[in-house]
Amino acid sequence: MFEAKEILSQNNDWITLVFFTIFVILVAIKFFFNERLAHTSMLLFSKKYLAIYYSKEKKKVFNNFQVLFFLVQLLTFSLIFFEILRYKVPSFSQLDGNIFVLIFICVFLYFVVRFLIGFFLASIFNFNEFHKKLLYEKSNYFNSLVISILPFLLVLFYTESYQLVFFKITLIVFLFLLTLRYVLVLRNNKKVIFGNLFYFILYLCALEIGPLVIILKLTI
Repeated sequence: MFEAKEILSQNNDWITLVFFTIFVILVAIKFFFNERLAHTSMLLFSKKYLAIYYSKEKKKVFNNFQVLFFLVQLLTFSLIFFEILRYKVPSFSQLDGNIFVLIFICVFLYFVVRFLIGFFLASIFNFNEFHKKLLYEKSNYFNSLVISILPFLLVLFYTESYQLVFFKITLIVFLFLLTLRYVLVLRNNKKVIFGNLFYFILYLCALEIGPLVIILKLTI
């Protein structure tokens, strides 16, 4: 069991820069896509606008809104994994910005590898349209998850007291939202999924588990 007081203090300048970058991107998103941002923030609790936006954007899934939010996703998830590493690996007595950059690269590679495998499998099994819809929903649910978890990360990184408690709360909330995301995606596509269960299981294992295992093997 780790005590919060055992975690050595560190220079927070680079962490502040990361959060500043995240909020600058979010301000840009709010400026250019204000209504879309409001709808995205509530997506985990209401799918009302998901189908509407997909019908408008399905021919161009990778638009400016998604690209900007993808950067926010990368930075946010890197912060989460950095904090997990800081608390769970006692051999790292001093974790700095270089470790965060390495984590950021690994997270980026994970998303890239997962996308390439998904595109390849969708082409083989001939369900490109379904894959595009699935990718769109998962990405937008990720956007909503990021908005929800950011306040917890701010408290976690900038609160000196009860750090271990805030770490556990943040991790529990993150895992809950991640699970909720998968449940929502499955619920939205249950007819297609259960009609092609074997291919979906193969697709899920290769797309979600395979790239993560490869990256862990390369980095641990």
